[in-house]
Amino acid sequence: GLIIIANNTTMSMPKIGNPYAFLDRNRTRNMVFYGRVSTEHEAQLSALENQIQWYDDQAKYHPNWNVLDKYIDEGITGTQAKKRPAFLQMIEDAKQGKFDLIVTREVCRFARNTVDALIVIRTLKSYGVGVFFIIDHIDTRESDGEIRLTLMASLAQEESRKISERVKWGQKRQMEKGVVFGRSLLGYRLKNGILEVEETEAKLVRKIYDMFVNEQMGTNAIAKKLNESGYLTGRGNTWSNVAVRRILQNEKYVGDLVQKKTYTPDYLTHRKKKNMGQEAFVIKKDHHVPIVSREQFDAAQRQFSKSVFIEAEKYKNRYWCSGKIICGICGNPYVS
Repeated sequence: GLIIIANNTTMSMPKIGNPYAFLDRNRTRNMVFYGRVSTEHEAQLSALENQIQWYDDQAKYHPNWNVLDKYIDEGITGTQAKKRPAFLQMIEDAKQGKFDLIVTREVCRFARNTVDALIVIRTLKSYGVGVFFIIDHIDTRESDGEIRLTLMASLAQEESRKISERVKWGQKRQMEKGVVFGRSLLGYRLKNGILEVEETEAKLVRKIYDMFVNEQMGTNAIAKKLNESGYLTGRGNTWSNVAVRRILQNEKYVGDLVQKKTYTPDYLTHRKKKNMGQEAFVIKKDHHVPIVSREQFDAAQRQFSKSVFIEAEKYKNRYWCSGKIICGICGNPYVS
């Protein structure tokens, strides 16, 4: 690293990384491709077969690439690595020393979580495996590869956040118009955001309300009778008192619609939580054709309130604190 100047003085050559790195890059590499198609929109613009063909074309431009395999995740989000089986298998194979280079199209195909991206890159580097992002011109084998990757991964993560916000905003606007999100339930079929009565199952729903309200049967007794008669829940399971309670307390059966019962606080984890007031509910009264009358539905709710009171009275004097802890919202005493 010394340069001889005309006056016989010397100066140090600036350190720009390994000056022979280009030779190292051009040696034969055992490599693999990684690709991901996540949403329907992306699938339309970049169908999986087109993406694979694109990788095949790239291989033709690099005769030193010995292509061993292609790892493809289809229809899976990029914000969480643990939900991408092909990606995880690729990391495991890298650990086993099956290849020394991963080539992918761009950073957003690889990860949209900056922390995950850096951890994975450093882990791969410890295995002696580099990653080359073709479109972004980032090679983790280069000295500045990590800092450039950090910038690009941060931009990709921010784009994911914006997309998440736009999706949530769009869904809420649709909910306000009365479009139903979710899935079909016993007595209803959800088609294109509209709830349609499925009469055969609706008869069973009415039977459950009749047994609870008119025959004064408890939820355990109703579940037992339904199982003895060979009935199954909407998901094809046997009945339990919890399943019966859900039917009796679901406002959809009286024609009302309450949405945003759950919300997603973190766009990276996608974990849903019960909405306890963190976000506004979207409520539509008399939204669709009811299966039970409002009188019968209200009677069922009064029956539940009565049973809770009886349960509380039953254990009122069992412990020193029995009956002394009261809910600040509904006014009922807590029970174990």
